[in-house]
Amino acid sequence: MEAINTIKLRQEVSDICNEKYLWQLKRPEYRAMSIETFTEQMKIKYEYLITKSSTLFEQCIKGELNMEQFKYMMNKLEEVNTGKDYNIVSQEIGQKLVDVYVKPLIGDKSK
Repeated sequence: MEAINTIKLRQEVSDICNEKYLWQLKRPEYRAMSIETFTEQMKIKYEYLITKSSTLFEQCIKGELNMEQFKYMMNKLEEVNTGKDYNIVSQEIGQKLVDVYVKPLIGDKSK
């Protein structure tokens, strides 16, 4: 399995989110662009992102990307890319998800 270039992925996510913000502001270069046209142009411009993670691409376009979670996942991916055991990293991610999403639902205060 080919390693994902996390530097490139981070850069493309940042750039596309910035472009979406400028599109929302109706900046001159985007003023006449529909969301469909904007999306098609972004698919061409950010081919690496859409190839490696169409979900991330869609979240950026919709303005739904949780940047904190994205950065956390990129850090974990970098740990795996630099040799940390995949299973250990997976367990750490699973524990964080339990702490953030499950424990509050069951009223567990031992986070």
